[in-house]
Amino acid sequence: MSPTVIESKSTVTRSFRLSPEILSTLDEEAERMGISVNALVGTILQRYSDFTRYLSKIDMVVVNREFLTTLLESNDEETVHRLGMKLGETVLVDTVIFWRKEITQKAVLDYIEKVICRYGHFGTYDEKQISQTTKTIVIRHRLGRKGSRFLEGYLRSGIKHSIGYDATFEATDSSIKFDMRDQ
Repeated sequence: MSPTVIESKSTVTRSFRLSPEILSTLDEEAERMGISVNALVGTILQRYSDFTRYLSKIDMVVVNREFLTTLLESNDEETVHRLGMKLGETVLVDTVIFWRKEITQKAVLDYIEKVICRYGHFGTYDEKQISQTTKTIVIRHRLGRKGSRFLEGYLRSGIKHSIGYDATFEATDSSIKFDMRDQ
């Protein structure tokens, strides 16, 4: 049996002064989540480093899911898909360039995983390596059939205009799936 290798990142100890109200909130939330305050603060700072500091610079706003699904439902499927295609041409490309300073397959997949799914809360990202050169990406969401059509159009167009790859998509009412070959 081979030994288990645990990869660790080096860390730096810092000290912060926080108000009792903030500390109380952090303590309560960490306990609710079943994690340490240190882990919670690390997660908060990681989110800030990866995403929050860019919100105003990439002109993002937070929108209630019901508000978004109502907007999607107010249009027919083809209109929603065309809107996704149009926005994918510019928004995805511009955001990835600003966020990562380069357009690569890894930067685009990071954008989908982090900006769209993890921090944007559009859905849950999952990825599986299916061969040495191909991975399957699945995004589960709660935006309905028209949400799938929008995301499919947005990602299809964004991937095509950013890295020149024609991905093949499958969509259901609550997920989209596509394969990416290494470039």
